[in-house]
Amino acid sequence: MATYYAGFIPDEGGYSVLFPDFPGCNSDGDTLEEAVFRASEALEGHIGAMLGDGDAIPQAMDRENALEAFRGQYAGLGIGPLPDGVEFLPIPVPEFDVRVKKVAVSFSGYRLDMIDRKARALGMTRSGFLGTAAEAYPVRESV
Repeated sequence: MATYYAGFIPDEGGYSVLFPDFPGCNSDGDTLEEAVFRASEALEGHIGAMLGDGDAIPQAMDRENALEAFRGQYAGLGIGPLPDGVEFLPIPVPEFDVRVKKVAVSFSGYRLDMIDRKARALGMTRSGFLGTAAEAYPVRESV
């Protein structure tokens, strides 16, 4: 399981989260616990999107280099020095199984026709459409 570091910055009403390994990935939360949970979701979604786009996933930086990159990332925002109370925590990401697997599913004829029409309209395959549709419905577990 890969682990990436995230900076948890206290701000008005909670925490903002930045990932030095993934400058475009960020999150937030009302409490540190919620921010960690949401950071994990954001990181998993970001990596999943990168894999879907065929982008290379960066090797995780060690803590020292990640902390230095985080400080630079925050300074680049131009909002002043890091506030007191910043937490810098490792966020584990599950391994992504990117092997293609063939499965059998059952739909009514009407529903299958609808799936195929929508997939064609978007220039997608049935499998691509169903995978994209599944990604559009995030599952949120309680914090």
